[in-house]
Amino acid sequence: MIVDDNSGTRDMMRQFLDLPGMMFCECASGHEAVERVREFKPHWVTMDVNMPGLNGFKATKALREQLPSARVMMVSAINDPHYPQLSREAGAIGFICKENILALRLIIMSELEAQKKRKDSGNN
Repeated sequence: MIVDDNSGTRDMMRQFLDLPGMMFCECASGHEAVERVREFKPHWVTMDVNMPGLNGFKATKALREQLPSARVMMVSAINDPHYPQLSREAGAIGFICKENILALRLIIMSELEAQKKRKDSGNN
């Protein structure tokens, strides 16, 4: 799930994070993400911090209450030194600046590979 109030940013995030087998749900607001989380059941969520209405921190908290297994990574164009701590307090696994979004792709790839190895070792 990609949550950002800017459609161009959502498109850019989808292009950077597009990996084999990935399906995306894009939400233009925190409210929309909270409404759609039960139907989409995302494994990963990129959550913009600064959005009108329900900001990313509040949306993350509400989303995680509905789907505790969702792994939320907070993202922002602003590298505020308080954002990493606020992100963790909201229930996110971390915070990353949008300019470093390629690092998020590497994190997701690493986790997908680890999941695949766990599945493969369970089948032997």
